[in-house]
Amino acid sequence: MQWSDHFRRYARYNAWINQSLLEASLSLSKEQQNKDLGVFFHSLTGSWNHIMVGDLLWLNRLATIFPILDDAMTNWPKPSTLNQVVYPELQQLVQPRQKLDELIIQWCDFLRETDCEDRLQYHNTREELVVKPLPNVMQHLFNHQTHHRGQITAILSQFGVDYGATDFLFMPEDD
Repeated sequence: MQWSDHFRRYARYNAWINQSLLEASLSLSKEQQNKDLGVFFHSLTGSWNHIMVGDLLWLNRLATIFPILDDAMTNWPKPSTLNQVVYPELQQLVQPRQKLDELIIQWCDFLRETDCEDRLQYHNTREELVVKPLPNVMQHLFNHQTHHRGQITAILSQFGVDYGATDFLFMPEDD
């Protein structure tokens, strides 16, 4: 299997699990969605916004070497901090999350085997210049989402919400 095939599968998994967990999150009241439960970004709304902000930051950085992303990122918010709340109401985040997940899938579908040799040069949130191999950046992009979705499932569990299976192996197969 080519290295890029792994990321194509991760992109599809992220779209599936984001939709599933967002639906579960929306089953709660706005008060519950915004309740500070002591996770990194305080609440469900804060956690979902942080995942979105992380993706937007990374995709804007990646747009410097991928024209498909450069064209697509022009109309998206440009967050400046990791705790920025781009969508104060969780319901407002649903459609943008779906569109961003679709963009990530499209981008991963265009990856070529030779892209694994690329290095991404960018400035981090502290304005430090960083250079990282593309496969490491991509793995981070997906692991970051997984990490914070773990916090989201912990919050959902605290509220007694059955959010279903989250394991990669339970993702519906492409036919």
